[in-house]
Amino acid sequence: MSPIPRHNTALTRIALQREAAKALLEGRESDAIFYTTTSLCAGFHAKFDADCRRFSGSDNLVTTLLEDLNGNVPKDSDQFQPTKGFKDIRRQCAELPENWTVIQLSKAFTPRWNQLTHSQLLGERTAVDLVLFSFPNSELVAGGPLLIRLEPPEDPEFFALASSIAVKIKSLLTDEINTSSMRQEEMETLIGRVISGIKSWLGPWIVLFCGKFCDSDDQQLEAEVFNRVEDFCITNKRSKRNQVLISLIARRLDMVDHASIYRFCCEIEENAEQIRELYTFLVKLKDGKFEALPRFKCFPCLMIIDELLDGYPWEMMNLEHRNGYLHISVTNCHNIINPDKSLTKMSARLQTFYKEWYPHFKLIVDQPPTNAQFSSILHEADVMIYNGHGSGLQFIDGETILRHDIKSLVFLFGCDSVRLAANGLFSEMNGSHLYYNTAKCPTVVGALWVLTDFYTDYYSILLVGAWIPTENPKLQNHNVLELDPNAFKNGKLIFGSLLPQDSYDGNLLKLMAQFRWHKWLPKRITCAMVCRGLPVINAVESSK
Repeated sequence: MSPIPRHNTALTRIALQREAAKALLEGRESDAIFYTTTSLCAGFHAKFDADCRRFSGSDNLVTTLLEDLNGNVPKDSDQFQPTKGFKDIRRQCAELPENWTVIQLSKAFTPRWNQLTHSQLLGERTAVDLVLFSFPNSELVAGGPLLIRLEPPEDPEFFALASSIAVKIKSLLTDEINTSSMRQEEMETLIGRVISGIKSWLGPWIVLFCGKFCDSDDQQLEAEVFNRVEDFCITNKRSKRNQVLISLIARRLDMVDHASIYRFCCEIEENAEQIRELYTFLVKLKDGKFEALPRFKCFPCLMIIDELLDGYPWEMMNLEHRNGYLHISVTNCHNIINPDKSLTKMSARLQTFYKEWYPHFKLIVDQPPTNAQFSSILHEADVMIYNGHGSGLQFIDGETILRHDIKSLVFLFGCDSVRLAANGLFSEMNGSHLYYNTAKCPTVVGALWVLTDFYTDYYSILLVGAWIPTENPKLQNHNVLELDPNAFKNGKLIFGSLLPQDSYDGNLLKLMAQFRWHKWLPKRITCAMVCRGLPVINAVESSK
């Protein structure tokens, strides 16, 4: 084995993933977990460490580079000790809040990795390592992480198709603009096929995208299921590791059909008799305990995603109502609208809405924010909403963002606003949300690919308008969902009949899940908008 490279973070990642594959092949699961986890963090820590965030001039940068080239960096033996590193991972797992469910997805090493471009890596057919860090019933394995190897999908073109969504949508929209052809159905079919393909590939493991139960009744059912699984495992002499995996499937048998249950049994059992025993047990449990059940209320699942899988519509795997991990009171809001001064219709529509629905919002309209304005917003606002081209990094660079401790939540309603992109063959992919999250911004909502202006505008006012109660006394009896989309498209606010009002909970992820099924919104918009960071609940009291 050649030494783990120290200076090129992308090469470091490849070397660590190779060690993870070797460890897993030799049955050293804890080492494989360490190497896989470290491979996704090595470049991030190197690029965005405390020294980087304190950088304030080119002289410092030159000095840092010279020191690095002279070998003034930590030794490999200090950085990559799997035994010590795995103990540290276990410690961090134990420190996570009790309600959190945390999983990690990363593409496994392929010997061709050094020879492939980023676009080829994205489409390369490999296994995927799924690491469970915090999950229900983890006490059975002393709270330690587990690794599940997901074999590649049967469809040899699946990874290429899934990773091509952003490029294909941009191409289709460009073609539609240039030729006046109607290819929206093709886009919807493409996204639908990818979503269906992910679900089919995950099979029984889709239950891992469901967090811990919120309600006592659900928790009581779960406890009963766990006891039944324990009795089965003791009677049939199953390992504690297998008991955990069976428990994770059994607690959400409502999410899987009989075929997925059988597949799960085949993946964890060793012979036909054991497969038959486990399958019979789970099917009886499903038919006896999970018929005609209401939808469960769960805490969210936090995902750590490999850059090569980041552009997939993972948030479509679980659309159930969810709780949140971060409670804030949103009162001080700033909106940057059309800073490039090239989206006239968007500007008119959004000004009409925000000036009526939120008369106290601070707006910067049809002009670029100054560096001082942008910095002030990130320090002082509860929420910053950006409606314009891209991510806004054309007005404030990433290094400037890193020098802040950001208070504001950030909504980036622009094309590719949180899409990861590569700058070269041996360089890690990067995106705007990484700068914000590193600067302690708790949540960034943004887009995985190119959007279209009206649908983006409409989605943005639905999400913000439902999440933050209106400040206008004249509109307090209205719901933003009553807003006539056709009128809004022409810059007018016309409300339909009053809709039944649910109790206000300010749950951001719940609203995003709800709008994924909105009849007026195409999948290319609802699947594109994702949350990077902590699930948030707006705790401010509605005035209704």
